[in-house]
Amino acid sequence: MPEGPETRRMADRIRRSLIGKDILHFHFNHEALADLKKVEKIQVVDALSRGKAIIIRLHNGKSIISHNQLYGKWTFHRPKTIVKSNRQLRMEFITGTKAVRLWSATDIQVLNSSIESSHEYLKKIGPDILSKKTDLRIIADILVEKKSRNRALSSVLLDQSILSGIGNYLRSEILFFSLLHHSQKVSELNQNQVLSLGKAIKEVTERAYFQKGKTIDLKYFSKEFGNIDNFRRVKHMVFGREGLPCFICSQIIIKLIVSSRRIFLCANCQNYS
Repeated sequence: MPEGPETRRMADRIRRSLIGKDILHFHFNHEALADLKKVEKIQVVDALSRGKAIIIRLHNGKSIISHNQLYGKWTFHRPKTIVKSNRQLRMEFITGTKAVRLWSATDIQVLNSSIESSHEYLKKIGPDILSKKTDLRIIADILVEKKSRNRALSSVLLDQSILSGIGNYLRSEILFFSLLHHSQKVSELNQNQVLSLGKAIKEVTERAYFQKGKTIDLKYFSKEFGNIDNFRRVKHMVFGREGLPCFICSQIIIKLIVSSRRIFLCANCQNYS
């Protein structure tokens, strides 16, 4: 499932492809989009993300809100490119230079833009980590609230009602950069650890957005190793690196299954006893 950074980059791409462009053809194939089939012309005026949802605002005051979940996928091709797919096409926008399509998603709804925040998903999620308004202090304050403080970090970080946008790979990376163990509770952390966790949440998520999914800190690698060419293909510090040495201490990275979800960690750097 795409996490916050991937969803934000997808919204960026939709915005670049459609805003200010004449949409020569459009197609909708989902019961929630039935009323849009009746319009003669479509113009996209904005595209943005919140958490793992994409919001496409139209010229007629309507917003299309979609969540990819496990199977949804956005694609971008030249208009004349023939696309072969066994996925179900949900919506399509074609301009003179780009064909933008959403496949297989089932969580789609159309609302008046003025009340889009009433959407069932949007009204339940916490602050979007990638929002400029969500700073370190806001994140730290949220972490110590009653809703969060007595739960394991592994659970808190995936709870979209607390902070939105974190998924499996971000969770492992955030915990590593903050040197915390997934089974620790927020209530067990001192103030510096809470701030370190909040800092990692913000910085790791932003790096993943700007570095197209990479969470490694290139500045760190440059400082520690000088020539970083050997790390160009490295995406993460721990996620997906089971059996490989930790970049910091050389201990072997391990994988655990917690509540049916994978967590990768360095037991030495993230020691908790």
